[in-house]
Amino acid sequence: MYQLPVWVWPTVLLGVCALAVWRGRDEERLAAASVLAGWALTLMVFKSRSQDTQWAVLAIDAALFAILMWIAFRTRRYWPLFAAAFQLLLVVTHFARALDSGVSGWAYLTAGLVWSYLMLISVGYGAWTAPHLAGSADADPMDVPGAIRR
Repeated sequence: MYQLPVWVWPTVLLGVCALAVWRGRDEERLAAASVLAGWALTLMVFKSRSQDTQWAVLAIDAALFAILMWIAFRTRRYWPLFAAAFQLLLVVTHFARALDSGVSGWAYLTAGLVWSYLMLISVGYGAWTAPHLAGSADADPMDVPGAIRR
């Protein structure tokens, strides 16, 4: 069975965070910082030898989902919808494991990794394509706080 080296996730995560700081706007920076904080918290509560449902990790993932949804509701860009959707799939994976003991520990952990990487790729895409200069053609006009996507 092939397994990614343990240094891949931190490297990709820190790369996306650096990209968000360099090219991103507030939404991309908030998303990247939230993912980084969620990863740090997960390191503290994750039970490495357990293939049972990780309830503390579920709470952290649900909080990250709420943050990504809040970003999606406040911006006119589409990348937060994809990031939040992948995060929702991660939360649903936790519940699937809790409700059905037939879901193997390997499938549970692998699905979590796949959804996490796809969510992080969405944040990275958002940071890379963020209109960085105020005068660019892609720049969003300043929205009224609480405005919805049009």
